[in-house]
Amino acid sequence: MELNRKSIIENAYNGYIFSEKKNVDNAKVYRFRNETGTGEMRCYDLLEGIQLSYNNLNMGTTHQKITPKEGILQIDHCLEGCYEFKLENNERAFIGKGDLSVLELGKVPFENSCIPMKKYVGLSLFIDMSIAQKSISKYFPYGNIDLFEMRDKVCKNGAALIIRSRHEINHIIGELYRVDERIQLPYSIIKTIELLLFLSLVESKDTHKLPSFSEPVYEATQECYKALMENPFDRYSISELAKKYAISESSLKRCFAYITGNSIGSFIKKNLS
Repeated sequence: MELNRKSIIENAYNGYIFSEKKNVDNAKVYRFRNETGTGEMRCYDLLEGIQLSYNNLNMGTTHQKITPKEGILQIDHCLEGCYEFKLENNERAFIGKGDLSVLELGKVPFENSCIPMKKYVGLSLFIDMSIAQKSISKYFPYGNIDLFEMRDKVCKNGAALIIRSRHEINHIIGELYRVDERIQLPYSIIKTIELLLFLSLVESKDTHKLPSFSEPVYEATQECYKALMENPFDRYSISELAKKYAISESSLKRCFAYITGNSIGSFIKKNLS
């Protein structure tokens, strides 16, 4: 089984400048460092055309202005924290705790991205569809996995869709976070094929557009968050906060939960403890 000679990530984000790149055991480690913090991606070659990355980011942003290569699927699972994208219409879209997102690089236009709470932990699968399809067909012919058909169904109209947390996803993905190092490569390949089989069965009812919020809602929620951080002993009801920042209660609750990973009530309790 011939593994990737060149990193799919480097091909996918050609021109991206990492702070450090080095090989550690059977992994390639990419490190980030800027004025907002530090982060790391620990990447493993699975089949030719498929790369698995464990991401641990403690920084405000990793964004650099580049044009991602098309023809590559990126599947992201968020274990902890939140990742935010600013879309071209100034809306903000989020990947939050427990979410699984699937997108084709270069097909989802966004201006920049950030990590609102400066904490993001998760994993990513980078799949070069043309190369990976040959590998999958060779080693798993009875799976009948068609990456292009799956892409057309899950990422129709070129838009990133998100599959909300559900039992099957947690069962498949959860094992990848705690796999024994002695069987890491073969086990990760098996779980990746299992995930692709699951995604090939996904129906439209299982997918949703990436949750997004208008700029006024986003800005108001940020102001609310800052106020709660600066004045943790002030007591407000959700209705009072919504009225104070001139947005609906439902929008405030949803946006706040995506930015912080907690409900407003839980956030206040944690901030006081």
